[in-house]
Amino acid sequence: MYMIQFSLNRFGKLARWSLTNDKKYHVKSFFQNLVVFTLLFVFFTSITIKWDNQDANYYPCGLTVIVAFAVTLILGSSFMFYSMSGKHDMQTLLMLPASNLEKYLMRYASWIILLPIQLVAFFAADLVQYVFGLLVGHEEVQFVFSAAMDMLGNMWHKIPADKHHMLAIRITLLAVWLHSVYALGATFFRTRKHNWIATTAILLQLVLLLIWLLPGSVTDPGQRASTASHMVINTVYVLMVVVNFWLSYRLFCRQQVIGKLVNL
Repeated sequence: MYMIQFSLNRFGKLARWSLTNDKKYHVKSFFQNLVVFTLLFVFFTSITIKWDNQDANYYPCGLTVIVAFAVTLILGSSFMFYSMSGKHDMQTLLMLPASNLEKYLMRYASWIILLPIQLVAFFAADLVQYVFGLLVGHEEVQFVFSAAMDMLGNMWHKIPADKHHMLAIRITLLAVWLHSVYALGATFFRTRKHNWIATTAILLQLVLLLIWLLPGSVTDPGQRASTASHMVINTVYVLMVVVNFWLSYRLFCRQQVIGKLVNL
């Protein structure tokens, strides 16, 4: 009997089941982020003052926050199976009364909840360092959030205004393409944990190969590419993203509980 590939009611039940099963993993992720952010913020805004007799250093705190969220956005798709602890969880997933498309969408969406978790942990840690700074009598106490926003604003204003639109599109497309590559890596490698390491290694190898094969591919920053060439490049990015997600879904449909190193 043919199963409808997507049913909103069935997907809702699958989402509730996944959230219930992944609760322990999400709670663990929250406290991990909270502890790391808090220790980092207190170290740079309080401990370094005693060592170096300098003002609270919010720059590394803001930079760490920006990098942490950027990494989560790009590598997040590689975390879609992190909450699954073993073969039993994979067996249960494969046996659920839902279509492969619904299962894939649910597993992919499972990483998205890490963003609000990370955000709440960041604000909680930021509040802790702020209150701690007031209690110990530090001068010019501020929130790390403000420092991070100032850093982003300063970096953005240093870029020529006529480059803002093109740069925003290009950075977004590059980030989405990398995100799709890690989604492909998550379903290509059977190892659910740390599959992003193998994916990163392959990416680096591809970049080095392209640089070796196309030494003149890096254009002179002074050269201005035409609007048509920008559209072609953007279209290629979009096509690669679509292909990566399609391959990722096809590999997910071939998932095996016991099998080779990769899902082929």
